[in-house]
Amino acid sequence: MPSLAILGGGFTGAALAIHAASAARAPLAIDIVEPAERLGRGAAYGTVDPVHRINVPSHRMSLFADVPDHFTRWLFARGVLPDPASTDGRGDHYVSRAAFGAYVADSLDGALAQAGPEVVLRHRRARAVSVSRDGRGWRVALDGGERLAADAVALCTGHAAPALPCPVSAAARAHPGFVADPWRPDALVAVHRDAAVLVVGTGLTMLDVIASLDRIGHRGAVLAVSRHGLLARPQGAFPDGFDPFAGAPVPRTALDLLALLRRGLRQLDPDVGWQEVVDAFRFRLPPLWSALPPREQRRVQRRLLPFWEVHRFRAAPQPFALATAWRDGGRLTVLRAALVGLDADTALDAALDRPGTGVERRSFDAVVLCTGPANALRSDPLVRDVVDRGLAQPDGVGLGLAVDGESQLVDAHGRAEARLRAFGPLTRGSFGEMTGQPDIVRHVARTVPGLLEALADA
Repeated sequence: MPSLAILGGGFTGAALAIHAASAARAPLAIDIVEPAERLGRGAAYGTVDPVHRINVPSHRMSLFADVPDHFTRWLFARGVLPDPASTDGRGDHYVSRAAFGAYVADSLDGALAQAGPEVVLRHRRARAVSVSRDGRGWRVALDGGERLAADAVALCTGHAAPALPCPVSAAARAHPGFVADPWRPDALVAVHRDAAVLVVGTGLTMLDVIASLDRIGHRGAVLAVSRHGLLARPQGAFPDGFDPFAGAPVPRTALDLLALLRRGLRQLDPDVGWQEVVDAFRFRLPPLWSALPPREQRRVQRRLLPFWEVHRFRAAPQPFALATAWRDGGRLTVLRAALVGLDADTALDAALDRPGTGVERRSFDAVVLCTGPANALRSDPLVRDVVDRGLAQPDGVGLGLAVDGESQLVDAHGRAEARLRAFGPLTRGSFGEMTGQPDIVRHVARTVPGLLEALADA
């Protein structure tokens, strides 16, 4: 029986297993290597806090692009909807991320049941640490010492764990108010109601922290800082078929790419918001991105990426409205500053570097890190392993691994390997965008037939 090893069982790995099981027309063994007890959650959808919401409405979160209401129908069938707190004025549903995680797990069970006994899935509670060639196939070493043989391997490791943004003393790390992982179920248990809180990072995770603080009755002052001081923008409407970029010229420079986006924004219809232009641009981005030389891709990453991300990764209406109310009421302040050091005595002592004013020190009762994922090339041992072995090479901007359009890893000699692939955020540097659920689902569904075809030749 041909075998596929999926390394990582968060959302991306589960989506790949779902589509592989659904498309299989021959016996197939799937091993998902994932240390977590539950598949399909990962960091994003493993949260149990009910105020942590999906930031895209349910009709855009289906696991099956040809059945866009699949998730919404599941929500009504399971009694998650109707729920006035989850539905905005347009009738769009922004439910808890825990509900989406349950939907992914349920969909995986359904795909396996429909596939029947010819598709077998095993969940191996371990972490993959290396991949090596084994004849025409592959051997995966697990952190417990076990080895797994497979005909094809897919790296679906998701986002790397966050790294500390600055030197943090041992005293600060041991302080009960220091929260390095805001996704822990008990992350904010030591934050008292009147605590002065520093949140490092001003993206979507910061909005989750504000929502959690509000839920537990926090009433102290919150300062949120980031290098650019940019907040995630609100969601808009989602019209079908809107595309001002059809037939657009292929960009050759970062400025060409920016000019193309600005031309689309100038074509705005009064009934269409900038959000819809950004979404249409994102849909067209992979071939536009691949047309840019690596030097120009790096210019985009260095100069434009922070501004793109706050427009691309937008906030659900509920947390956006809450953060706006906190700012208007003086409870939340957002500053452009970088945390450059953290120490502790009775309180946490933060060194903040503000442009134009230099480093200043402030004391806080709690510091919550919301700085986003670390660079996988530097922090993920499995990613470093495949690069060191020459099985893969970094992408042109250094965000992850280089893959071709079919998600085949490109080795050190520039050759694409049909039975060694990578999916999800690890491939963002190759496609320009591959972190959002709709992008990942669309890409997985398109490339799974080729993966199964390669397996058939194993």
